[in-house]
Amino acid sequence: MRISTIAGKAAFLFTIVAIFTASAFSQAGLHKALDFDGDGKADDSIFRPSSTTWWIRLSGDGSLKTQVMGIANQDFITPGDFDGDGIGDMAIWRDTSGMWYWIRSSDNTAHAAQFGVSGDEPVARDYDGDGKTDPAIIRRSNGVMTWYIFRSTDLGYHAIPFGAATDYSAPGDYDGDGKYDLGVQRPGATQYAAALFYVAFASGGYSITPWGFGTDLIVPGDYDGDGKTDIAVVREGTTSNSPLIWYIRRSSDGGLTALQWGATGMDLTTQADYDGDGKTDIAVWRNPTGTYYIYRSSNQTMDVRVWGTPNDFPLAAYDTH
Repeated sequence: MRISTIAGKAAFLFTIVAIFTASAFSQAGLHKALDFDGDGKADDSIFRPSSTTWWIRLSGDGSLKTQVMGIANQDFITPGDFDGDGIGDMAIWRDTSGMWYWIRSSDNTAHAAQFGVSGDEPVARDYDGDGKTDPAIIRRSNGVMTWYIFRSTDLGYHAIPFGAATDYSAPGDYDGDGKYDLGVQRPGATQYAAALFYVAFASGGYSITPWGFGTDLIVPGDYDGDGKTDIAVVREGTTSNSPLIWYIRRSSDGGLTALQWGATGMDLTTQADYDGDGKTDIAVWRNPTGTYYIYRSSNQTMDVRVWGTPNDFPLAAYDTH
């Protein structure tokens, strides 16, 4: 997601086209992009556009990690584990040039590669299951969504048509095999018609699941801890003070988890595993105060953390579509 403090799905899409226990392996793939010290917990982290600086508070010891990286309003935040060491790497994709830039946590070296063109959408994930994040982009043209993936296992380049140009991207490991699947959300014919989630599994086969409305935000995560991405959406209210409502379809039993968490006009969704229990926590970051509000899955309590200032961008918001 390009750096922004936007609310509303239309705004999220505008920035796109204009800017994780089935096994321990699949679990790691769902959670490590925001774990910059390898302790199994997502770290409090923001990007500050005014200074193009990443500010990360490591959960392991509370120490500070900073890095100047990126250009505000040009770059997409694309954290991931590009070197496969189990620790999140800071990374961006530059829309104007199609360049990827990342810093390997294993040796603190900077790397760059050209993949994509202006107007594409970066969707870097581990699509081949080797524990490394693969550079990938989506290109919308001629009414079709095409996924271009550069696989780290064989350095192969793959182009896969999947989805309509008007769909929203929703990649995830929906079957828990350790490989990210191609996924999209297709809005219904009207604002309140059911949206459909289409998933093409890396292992083969497809699924179609009705869930939410096309105007809902997509907030993927492993909320029940079974190693599979759950289909989940957040519904905004009609006013800036209206609550955000989370609707999660648990992959473990197909049941519904619904929770009011956050405010429509002030918060960005920042779901991640902050308490290290292997489950994605429902969370938001409040722009006016620079505060995380986290619903801890381990004990169903609220965790309030001040990190950042107004108009920063919380890194965890990168995975909302």
